[in-house]
Order: sequence, then structure tokens, then C-alpha cells
Amino acid sequence: MTGLRNFYFIVISAVAITLQLLPSSALAQYKPAQSKTYLINGLVSAIPFIGYGMANLKKRIGGASLYSYVSPIEGTAIIQPKIVREIRSLHRQNPRIQINLIGISYGASMVTAISAILSRDNIPVNYLGVIDGRPLTKIHSNVRRTDNFTCSFLDCIGVRLRMARGNNTTHKVSFKFRSTHISLGNNVDLHNRVIQQISRVNYSQLAQPGNTGIDNMPVASIR
Repeated sequence: MTGLRNFYFIVISAVAITLQLLPSSALAQYKPAQSKTYLINGLVSAIPFIGYGMANLKKRIGGASLYSYVSPIEGTAIIQPKIVREIRSLHRQNPRIQINLIGISYGASMVTAISAILSRDNIPVNYLGVIDGRPLTKIHSNVRRTDNFTCSFLDCIGVRLRMARGNNTTHKVSFKFRSTHISLGNNVDLHNRVIQQISRVNYSQLAQPGNTGIDNMPVASIR
């Protein structure tokens, strides 16, 4: 028992000495991975009976920011630039932060546009959830994973998400639900999928042989 205590003492002492010898700048440079999730609602979503689906999703995602509004001008001229500024600031503070963007309807248009802006700044997007919206900006390689959710009823938009030229790295999965456009945002299966995706480890930073961090779900699902 005495020998075991001496062994632990030696190990702890060695670690302490190593930390003391490290320059303070090296310690300061290490920042653990964090995440920030942005939810952007659709047009007229400030009215509760329209934007309720994303509001319910926000309740299940700790620390998420939800943006609801009335007009496209408010969304494009105020909300979108605000989110871009905040993400740039977060990335400067911690380049390892994992950014998640989820939008429905016109909000889906906004999150694809934001991801393209971030591409020009070399800021990665961990997950992009695009829920039945238009117009959609093509997806660049800074997006690690994206889901394209659409629905089958007459009021649904159904626009397909497309990759930008040269982007063969983003993992895309498409889902088509039997749902109306507004109720799609409150679909439990959709919520569960989003939460699953934003909760996943970024394996590009924790690469292991034989483990890519990418699932093998079908390209299209109908529920």
C-alpha cells in the first residue's frame, strides 16, 4: 500500500511540475469545444399560433436563441446581420465553438444565407437544419452536416437543398413528412432528429480510425 501511495505521489508531482513549466500562453490557448444554437422562425412567426413549433423546440435545447418576426425586411436587415455578428464574435473568442443553425420557412432561407456568409469567413457550421423554406442558398463545405426537411401537404414549399460547386464533404440527409407547413415545425420526430444532430461530437476534431461520426441514414425518408 505504501508503494502505491508513493507511485501516485510521483505521478501527481510530475504533472504539477509539467504544468508549471508550460508557458502561460500555451495554457491560455486551450479552449474546450462549446456550442451555440440559433433557431430562426418564418414570416409572421411573432404571432404565437404560427411560430409555436420552433418555440417548443427551443424549450428542449439549452442556451438556444430563437428569433421570431413579422416581415422579411425585419428578418434580412436586422436579425440575419445580428446573428452573423454574434457568431463572428463567438468564433474569435473560441475558434472551436460548434455553431448550429436551424430555420423554418423564410428562416430556412436565412440560415442557408448565413452559412454562406460564414463560409467566406472560414467559420464552420456544425449542423444546418433547413425546414421547408425558400429561397435556399447553396451549401458550402464549411457546413459539416445538414438536414433538408420538407412536407407533403398542399401548403408545403418542398424546395430541395443543393450543394455549392465543389462541395463534396457536407453530409446531407433529406426527410419528407406527411404534414402541413406550419405543423411541420412542431413535429416530434423532426425535433428529435435536430436534437440528436446538434448533440453529436465533431469527429473532425476527435478523429478515430473507423469512426467518421457520420450516420448512414437514407437520403430520403417519408414519415
